[in-house]
Amino acid sequence: MIDRLHAIRSISGKALAAFAVGTMLVIAGCGGSSSTGGGGSSTPTPSSLTACTITSNELAATVTSHGTATQVAGLSGQKLAVDGSSALQPLLKQAAAEFDQANGTLSTVNAGGSGQGLNDANAGAVDIGMSDVFAQEKESTPGQYSSLTDHQVAAVIFTLVVNNDLKSTVQNLTSQQILKIFTAQVSSWKDIGGPDEAITVVARKASSGTRATFKKYVLNGTEESATSDQDSTGAVVAAVKATPGAIGYVTVGFANSNKDDVAPVCIDGAKPVLSAISDGSYKFWNIEHSYTKGPAAGVEKEFLKYVLSPQVQTNDVPALGFVAIASVSASAIASHTPAGAPAPESLG
Repeated sequence: MIDRLHAIRSISGKALAAFAVGTMLVIAGCGGSSSTGGGGSSTPTPSSLTACTITSNELAATVTSHGTATQVAGLSGQKLAVDGSSALQPLLKQAAAEFDQANGTLSTVNAGGSGQGLNDANAGAVDIGMSDVFAQEKESTPGQYSSLTDHQVAAVIFTLVVNNDLKSTVQNLTSQQILKIFTAQVSSWKDIGGPDEAITVVARKASSGTRATFKKYVLNGTEESATSDQDSTGAVVAAVKATPGAIGYVTVGFANSNKDDVAPVCIDGAKPVLSAISDGSYKFWNIEHSYTKGPAAGVEKEFLKYVLSPQVQTNDVPALGFVAIASVSASAIASHTPAGAPAPESLG
């Protein structure tokens, strides 16, 4: 495990460690709770729907700059195909645009869900498959993805979001309340102390890595019973925005870029911020992966080296609402790494 953690951190170096202090997501507690880094003396009651409030400033990106790629000889005209996680798509799409501009390469970065990314990379249909989860966690048979090589490019924090008609009345939910909502045990917000309004659950399809992360870390393995299954993170935002009483889950980056349309929600009195994932109080996050079939080579290797470079990690990563893995505590990384998972490839 020590070797694995060293491998994870080798992608960023000292530049990222220093960067984390000043430019990552706001390190904030929730309503004064000591478990989330607050400085107040009182601890909020997590069962209260307004015990924890997230301000737009707390989720706002503290960096707005983008990276600049350096030209690599011999890449001009080469194609690069990427698909998979819609949560990770914004980061790799931005990095690919920068990479193409410098190298004359032709990249496509499409969504479709983590399951599709893993399947397509495994079949050789794309060069890189994006996933919010470890490949082994998506295997329908043991060893199904044993030929895939992991490259961990960021951490992503997810958050529940509600329609704006609930922004002042539903700001915090306990794990038990969330379980009841997403398994259809309650049908109205009044059933958990909220307004007399029907609940509409908006979720992701079964192939989604975001859905798998939600199931594992928020629902403790329970399958959800959603009213609406969407193909992408963006579709979840649109559906929650359009439906009074709706609730769904998206990345912090999407929540921030749509802050006028949907409202984020705390979980068990903890906010979706870096300090809370590092101290273990907020569990709805995961490591973002870019899988190749076998070790990365050629244009895919050069692209991934760029994604893992300080140019992307200290610019695009925080600007788009992601977190550099070096900024997350070793204990948090270990808590989200399944037993037996191979260490990510070192690209030198």
